[in-house]
Formats: sequence, C-alpha cells, structure tokens
Amino acid sequence: MMIDFFNKTNFNSLFFKLVIFFLISISSIYFYVIFNNLINTSSYAYNELFINYQAGFIRRGLLGEIFWQLHEIFFIKPLTFFSYLFFILYLTQIYLFISIYKFYKSYNFIFLLIFFSPALILFTFYEPNLYFIKDVIVKLTILLHAYIIIIRNKKKIDIYIKDLKIIILPILTISILIHEYQVIFLSIHILLSLTFANTKSEAIKILKIYLILVIPIILILIFIGNLLQYESLNLILKKFDITSVHPQLLGGFYKAVGGFYKWHFYYFGYKDFIQLLSSLFLGVGVFFFLFHYFIEKNILELTNYYQKNYLYFFIPTLLCFLLALDHGRNISLLSTHLISFYAILKIDIKKLDNLRKKINSNFLLKCFLIIFLFFYIFMWRLDQMAGFGGAEQINTIFQSSIFAEIIKLIKFIYAYIDLNIINLPNINL
Repeated sequence: MMIDFFNKTNFNSLFFKLVIFFLISISSIYFYVIFNNLINTSSYAYNELFINYQAGFIRRGLLGEIFWQLHEIFFIKPLTFFSYLFFILYLTQIYLFISIYKFYKSYNFIFLLIFFSPALILFTFYEPNLYFIKDVIVKLTILLHAYIIIIRNKKKIDIYIKDLKIIILPILTISILIHEYQVIFLSIHILLSLTFANTKSEAIKILKIYLILVIPIILILIFIGNLLQYESLNLILKKFDITSVHPQLLGGFYKAVGGFYKWHFYYFGYKDFIQLLSSLFLGVGVFFFLFHYFIEKNILELTNYYQKNYLYFFIPTLLCFLLALDHGRNISLLSTHLISFYAILKIDIKKLDNLRKKINSNFLLKCFLIIFLFFYIFMWRLDQMAGFGGAEQINTIFQSSIFAEIIKLIKFIYAYIDLNIINLPNINL
C-alpha cells in the first residue's frame, strides 16, 4: 500500500517527534564539531563576528562589541562565546519553525517540504562555511514576529502594538546594528504588522511606530566604514588571531555593486545561470506556488488590502541580490520571510482537507508529488552561491543532501564512541 503523505496516520505524532529529534541532533552535532574545531568554517564569516566599536562606531559592530566587553570582564574565549551563542540561535530557530507551522504536522507533504527544505532550517548545516553567518539573527526576527502575531490570534491590536513597541522594534534595532541586511527585510515586518490594520488610521498608527527605526538606519548609512577603521580593527583583533575583518568595510555598498557587475556579467556562465534559476525555483518558487495556490483556492485567507498586495512588500528584499554575491544566503533569507508571512494567514481547514482528499483520489498526481518530495528532500542542496560560482565552475546544487548528512552522522557517532567510550573495531576499506 502506498504511503499516504496527505492524510493523518497513527504515526503522525511519532513521525513529528522524529523530525524534531533529527533537527536538534544535527544542530547539536555541528555545534560539537565546530566548538572542538574539528571542521573548518569560513574565515570571513567567523572574522566578521569580531567587528566592534573599539575603532569608532561602525556598521555590523554591535555583536563584536558585546563579545569584546564580555571578554574584557570575564575572559571568555571567542570560540566558546560564539559557538554557544549560535547553537542557542539555531535551536531557537527550530523552536519557532515548529511553533508557527505545527498545524501542518497533520499534512505530511507540506510539513516535510518546510522542515526538510535545503533553503530553510537545514541550509546552514548543508553549508557549514556559513555556520557563523549573522543571517540567522535576521531570520529569527521575522519568525519571532510571526509567532507573536499567531499567539495574539491576529485580533488584539492594542496588545500587539505594545508587543511591537516593547519587543519587536528593540529586537529589530539590535538586528540592524548587528547587520544592515535587516533593513532590506523591514518591509516584510511592516506587512506582518499591517495584518492588524482594518482601517487607514490604524495603518498610519502602525507605520508611525516604525519611524523610530530611521535612527539606526541613518547611523549605519553614515558610519559605513573606512580605511582607518578597517586597519585599526585588524590591528586590535590580532590578539584573537584575526587577520582581516570583512573587506567590504573598506568600500561599503559601492564595492558590493562593483562585485555584482563583475560576477554576473564578466564571469557569466550558462551553467551557473541555470543553477541559480533552479535554486530560486526550489528555494522560493516552490513555496510561493504552493501557498499562493492555497490563496487562490481560498484555503488561506487574505484579510485586508495590504495582505492582498503582499508581493509588493517583497520588492525591496530583492535588493539583497545586488548587495551580496552569495545568492544561496539571499534565497534562504527570502524563503524564510515568505513562509513566515504565509504562516500568519487564516486557514480554512475544511477546504484544505477537501483538497487532500482530491489528491489522494488521483493516483498519478499523488505519485508525482511523492516523487517530487523525495527529490526535493534528498537530491539537491542550496549552496552558498546557489550554483552561481562564476565562469562555469564545477560547483552544483544537484548533490545529495540528507543522505550525505546521515552518512556524516553515522561516521560521527562511530568516531565519538571509539574515541570517548569504547574501542570499536577498525574498518579497513
């Protein structure tokens, strides 16, 4: 009998727990190997964490300044601080994904599509060079925002406005000072807030609250970084064996624009471009077509004018493809914000169940979706460049994903037991 990916089964609860166990396990293992320096991570991502205010106020400097002060007071080692911090951040990300999408655990196809997508939770673990990338903080802000809206039942505007002022805006301010990428995705936070706006006056009231973010935005635009700060930070950070902080601090946004032209036109390759388009479709397009189809069929309800025009709010986010060349990160960020918006929409359970019954009754469609799901989970991965390596390099997105991680997991367990518990027999190949 064919496995039913679209219907409730007696194994739903166990299956849900196994998925969560796998995600927490893989997070824990990567924390262990990175904390013990057993695998190499990207130097630029790690080095960027150390940018601080010791050479004057500068964008991206808040997190590094927090570490600097803690190190001066408590003598905390860099790898200890950042490893534990990011481990907590990744566990928080898993928790928020579970919280805002737990309803779909009864709809296994959607549940697996989200929780095993190479563009969402697993993106960083498939690409360990990005383990220390600050994007996780930007992702957590939108996931937390969606979570707050869901627990407020999208009705209590007065309570939500207090949450917006006391929780969301302070966190967004901190995130902006940690990495300016947060500014690009503020339009999605505004979209989520406008969920509560049933009148024009309520929308204006919400927008006025967001004006406070103009202050940190102006700060990061003015203190973009210069040669003197770049050289001073490199000198200061030698005590931590940091040879060079992010070179973009030298040229700011102008250097990013130049890099965009060079990599997308001068180093252009057709194979790269096809892989980039494939990454966009698999990382973002799949979720857009699925949930927008639900909207068209009134399974998901758009409750006001702003939600009905939600795509316009995503236009500013496309700026990230101009400012950064590692498009895998951009796609992962865009995908996370997109599904966070869909998570807050009201679901018509009856219509969703009817759709599930129609799919179950269509043998060919059901087979196709199961095959697609298998391919989606196991047969591709979103790498840092989204396949766009430049000059048709050999990197590809069509590689084993979860299969490879399971093999790594088995090897890790064997090596850990052999080194720390009992001597296991040698395996000679």
